[in-house]
Amino acid sequence: MRLQNPPARYSGSYQSSLNLDIEQADQLNHKKNQDVEVGAARLILRSPNGTRFSVTVDNSGNLSAASI
Repeated sequence: MRLQNPPARYSGSYQSSLNLDIEQADQLNHKKNQDVEVGAARLILRSPNGTRFSVTVDNSGNLSAASI
């Protein structure tokens, strides 16, 4: 996230815009003690030897992993 440079003097409208930008970006973050839903994105796990695996689930709840 890159925020624009602040004005030389305090601006209430700039501060409001900045707060909104930060709040919207924060909503995209995963929080402690909350469920994590991946949605359309992939869940990728790395094994101890560095191999990466994409984890998927079918409609019956069966998990599978494929090396990527």
